[in-house]
Amino acid sequence: MTDVTLWDTHSLLSSPHNTARAPNSPPPPRNALIILNSPLPPQPLFRRLWDAASLRFCADGGANRLFDRFVKGKGRAADGWDDELDGDEGRWLPDLVLGDLDSLREDARRYYEGKGVRVEQDPDEYSTDLGKTVTRLSQLESSSPSQAPYQLVIIGGLSGRLDQTVHTLHALTLLAEKEGRERVWTVGRESAAVVLKKGKHHLKLDLSLFGKTCGILPLGTSSAHVTTTGLEWNLGPKDHMYPTSLSTAVSTSNHLVQEDVTVETDVAVIWTMEVRGGAE
Repeated sequence: MTDVTLWDTHSLLSSPHNTARAPNSPPPPRNALIILNSPLPPQPLFRRLWDAASLRFCADGGANRLFDRFVKGKGRAADGWDDELDGDEGRWLPDLVLGDLDSLREDARRYYEGKGVRVEQDPDEYSTDLGKTVTRLSQLESSSPSQAPYQLVIIGGLSGRLDQTVHTLHALTLLAEKEGRERVWTVGRESAAVVLKKGKHHLKLDLSLFGKTCGILPLGTSSAHVTTTGLEWNLGPKDHMYPTSLSTAVSTSNHLVQEDVTVETDVAVIWTMEVRGGAE
């Protein structure tokens, strides 16, 4: 029987302290957030991602983004802010700010250090701030080998300059293909993405927060043979875009028609989907 990898967005959004689970169901995974220096997702989504995490790191200027939203109040009116749920500044303190600190502003640094948050500089020029924080996460996991690894949720990295977005997708691919992390998600302001390795995948998607637009991107390969169910325009030998490649046809601006989607692919591809409420 072929293994199927489950990608469940509900696992990103379920607090580890929530005891309202079905009988005999496994507990949600431990989530670790790494916040990049990139626009945060809309507050209703970010609130749930934050609450579902048991570890929260800021990669250098990612702390500026937290500071701007939760201390300075920048952009709150347009981001689904709720004073009752979000107004306590003390709720939004990360466990660590780590990087070369060339992007961290002095006002944000003073604030977080004054609140007791560890701010650490790593001057290594041969690793990115994202790489530094993932390395630190791996060290923490190695110190507790009896516990399952964290499900990694990267906040940001899919907006702004194209080369930086490609770097994020490159990092996702390395984490999945080279370092063997089972599930790594990237959630930005407008889009979310994962790397689907060769094999079969089952995606369970919360359509109140993600979709309806989605896509499958065959990056880093000459072509991919992908078969799907659950999309408005499915891929497959009897459907569309089979094989798919940048030089023939790519499934972009596709639509989710149900919460359950299956994807089978013969090489790694990027799955991407819209974040509701994030686009201008």
